Amino acid sequence: MFKSKLSKFQKNFLEYKKDNSDMTYYNLPKDVVFCKTCLMSNQKPVQTIEHMSQVSDQKTTLEFIDGVCHACRFKKSKSEEIDWKQREYEFRKLLSKYRSRNGSFDIVVPGSGGKDSFKVAHELKYNYGMNPITCTFAPNIYTSVGYDNLINWINAGFSNYNYTLNGKIHRFITRLAIDNLLHPFQPWIMGQKAFPNKFARMLKIPLVIYGENPMEYDQGQRNYKYNEDVILELHSRKPDDQLFIAGVNYKELSENLGIHKSELDAYIPLSIDELKENNTKCITYSYYHKWHPQGNYYYTRDNSEKFKLSAERTPGTYQKHASLDDKLDDLHYFTAFIKFGVGRAHYDASQEIRSGDITLEEGRELIKKFSGEYPKRFMKEISEWLSIDPRKFPESSKFIEEPFFSEEYFTKLCDTFRSPHIWKLNEKNEFIMRNILN
Repeated sequence: MFKSKLSKFQKNFLEYKKDNSDMTYYNLPKDVVFCKTCLMSNQKPVQTIEHMSQVSDQKTTLEFIDGVCHACRFKKSKSEEIDWKQREYEFRKLLSKYRSRNGSFDIVVPGSGGKDSFKVAHELKYNYGMNPITCTFAPNIYTSVGYDNLINWINAGFSNYNYTLNGKIHRFITRLAIDNLLHPFQPWIMGQKAFPNKFARMLKIPLVIYGENPMEYDQGQRNYKYNEDVILELHSRKPDDQLFIAGVNYKELSENLGIHKSELDAYIPLSIDELKENNTKCITYSYYHKWHPQGNYYYTRDNSEKFKLSAERTPGTYQKHASLDDKLDDLHYFTAFIKFGVGRAHYDASQEIRSGDITLEEGRELIKKFSGEYPKRFMKEISEWLSIDPRKFPESSKFIEEPFFSEEYFTKLCDTFRSPHIWKLNEKNEFIMRNILN
């Protein structure tokens, strides 16, 4: 796969030398546009149905109308159309249907113990009188801060089930997702979406409450109507869905690698029929409440004993309080910058502009200053983790051409995923963005 990508890159090399290029990858729009109200780029893909993602996938990107992105239009409609007191009343009414009368667990709250999941679980237990059990689909490589915050969550009065995958299999699948899709988080995202509903079914708890609904930021690919049940649809599969993991057909992975299907099951969501048979209701807290990520941090700080921030700014952005759990997080946002020209600072600043935490001009300067910063801090450990020893995994050679993962290999791989309409080579043969946010 790497050799074929390198060949394609070399074939298209002259496109990067042109002053302008109309060649786009992933079905991205040729003209790069930034939202007038939050600066988000029209190159940002909408939420993908990960278990259907193939190597050849064409992306659907954010819909812009009159220069304004979906997220800003949605925020405006929420502020104008939603009666939040009525929504909160509906939420209390809903919880009363599920609340345990004998103190047994009555709700599953997925999360890591970060600012968002902490607030949701804490509010449900101490303000709404529910009896939540929390569950975590373990990060790829825990940071010390992430693990400490999980313990902080537990010590605030919560039981937690932390599910960790077979390390040998998960490392290989993650490496495959990077090689095929340049998407380090794809296997983890698949598991993070699939696991909580399976956990709820196992415990026979019919109510699962997530924090934020991603459809507040994008319109989705299947045109689901945004309502209290939409997350159930997004975290399930349909009977006719083709199943892929790391861009490879599910059956092919199992058969050619000798991996038992039980080892891959964690990545595959329950079907919508299975969830309905279990009477699972799967909703988001943000549907019923005003959602403010920075406010969630203050709430978590004030209602726990030892919630920790990162000791250093996250590479690629200016924050210290978000996405603290996983060392691969740095890599994930850097690869998004490579493919779509949208890095971590861009996501953070756009969200904080919409929330009213920073101004448009402050966001612009933060994006220009921090976007695309190379994720150096954990690269040595990540490279070791992603290197696949063929002696321990002899079948891996059928899918991975370069078993040793190095920074040099990663850089070459990233270059093959750069779309010529976003990137060009300067006089020093260094990649620079064609469309800089001015």
